[in-house]
Amino acid sequence: MTQTNLPRLVALCAGFGATMVALMVGISVQNGTGFQDFESILRHGTPEAYGAAITDAAPVLRLIYPLDTMYIFSYVTMVFAIVPLVPERRMAGLLAVIAVLMTAGLDFIENNHILAIAAAAERGVLPDMARITFETVVTQSKFNFGLLLTLTLSFLILQNGRAANVTRWLARAVVVLAPVALLSPVTTLIYLSMNIGLGYLIAYLYWPRSRQAMPLQTAAA
Repeated sequence: MTQTNLPRLVALCAGFGATMVALMVGISVQNGTGFQDFESILRHGTPEAYGAAITDAAPVLRLIYPLDTMYIFSYVTMVFAIVPLVPERRMAGLLAVIAVLMTAGLDFIENNHILAIAAAAERGVLPDMARITFETVVTQSKFNFGLLLTLTLSFLILQNGRAANVTRWLARAVVVLAPVALLSPVTTLIYLSMNIGLGYLIAYLYWPRSRQAMPLQTAAA
């Protein structure tokens, strides 16, 4: 992959990832449930209620899982494509790589653990508080590394123009909103919608519009 082709790869991965999130949100809204409902006990109150809910949601979770897996691969690839485009931000690039690897690893653990809980619940083995607590710790750790990644990306986008400014500040707004994102389905939907928008903005920003190497036109972030 040459330096000239990297912006196109960033754009494709960002747009694809945003589309995967949009599909997952659509499925969750249509079915009234999704992975976010089982990342902690917050929306269920007791392990018994959590177990009953995840039993009912198991088919939907299995439908969402492959979309989320493709989303993970897309954002990892996007980061590994964007970092070489900004060698002058070496420390920010290194931090982004560390953050994305931690986010992806914890994301895989989170998803597969939730699916394992759902499969066990379907067979009558309901989760106890220890398993739900483990899930919560994994999710919150992933969430925090993901926010670190989002914030770091805002300092790796160096292009000039209104779209670049909006992209940088939307990324920072996502980090600011994050502490209240899981308080209710409404705040969760707003948070996810902002992330979808951020993905499409990055795709727009990095899609090559000429033979010139777009990332050379930079501004201080």
